[in-house]
Amino acid sequence: MKQKVLFTVLAVSLSLTAWARTTQTSRDGSVKQTIRQLENENREATLKNDASVFERLLADDWLNTNANGTVTTKAQLMSLVKSGTFKISSLEYDDVMVRAYKDTAVVTGRSTSTRMGQDNKLIIGQVRFTRVYIKRDKGWQVVSAQSTPILRN
Repeated sequence: MKQKVLFTVLAVSLSLTAWARTTQTSRDGSVKQTIRQLENENREATLKNDASVFERLLADDWLNTNANGTVTTKAQLMSLVKSGTFKISSLEYDDVMVRAYKDTAVVTGRSTSTRMGQDNKLIIGQVRFTRVYIKRDKGWQVVSAQSTPILRN
């Protein structure tokens, strides 16, 4: 009798463990898909200088460590976007990886951008980036971002 009870408890435990893993994998896949969609929205907003998308996607306490080591706040970015003085003409992401951890997601990848410099020279740059998303009452928002330049040989 004890063996039968022990076997039943073991079978139920293994079933629950498998169910939990499947649920977690499914949830992670859904989160990753959501974050990838938000990354696409971010890219489109950057190309269009769409302040309304940044207002929604970026947390009020968002900070970006730029490739040159300076730090930009959300307020500074919004001012820059609304002024129209900073215009990126092309932006491509590749080697993008999304990792999900409960109410947090970390995105890493490489971006290649083209923009006009102050002297009307075309500037093409590549960076490795990291963005941290947190799920809040407003949904998923970026709370931190960082870029590291990829130096050409």
